[in-house]
Amino acid sequence: MTEPLDANTRLAAKRTHLAEERTLMAWVRTATSLIAFGFTIYQVFRYLASSEQLGNRS
Repeated sequence: MTEPLDANTRLAAKRTHLAEERTLMAWVRTATSLIAFGFTIYQVFRYLASSEQLGNRS
């Protein structure tokens, strides 16, 4: 039979779990930001390419 965990051990496990969740949220936030930034750069270059095509039709 196992003994119940003392308060310090339970709190340490909870702290570790919360730290893992914060790390995962940081990775998701960073990945989302990079995807959004990449999409923005793509749209800028697409706009510039289309505006150059319009300018060359003279």
